[in-house]
Amino acid sequence: MELVLLAPVLVVVLVLVVIAGRQVSASLIVQGAASSAARAASLQRDTVSARAQAWGTAKRELADRGVACTPFTAAVDTTRFEAGGSVSVEVACTVTVIDLGGLGGQRTLYATATSPIDSYRGQEP
Repeated sequence: MELVLLAPVLVVVLVLVVIAGRQVSASLIVQGAASSAARAASLQRDTVSARAQAWGTAKRELADRGVACTPFTAAVDTTRFEAGGSVSVEVACTVTVIDLGGLGGQRTLYATATSPIDSYRGQEP
């Protein structure tokens, strides 16, 4: 008799654990996309290429991992884009909560990553 009363509670707890796990997974995927985008930008030779490469890399990373962002933004900070400097990327991804196992609505996931630029860039061997 007690099992009949406890079963719905266990099902609700299990569903909540799954929803929380999917949300954490999506957050980690967005963080990975920001890291990949910053690394790709740091390998470019100019700021225009760095911005384009960062945006494309983040967008591809999210699509490859199955996260559908509507809207998607990738802000690339190239103010320190020089040898020994760094490049930062902030990714914002708005997902439908139902995609994460929730009951509806939207949630925006943010992640920021910074990648150093080689301090010997542009020097002759």
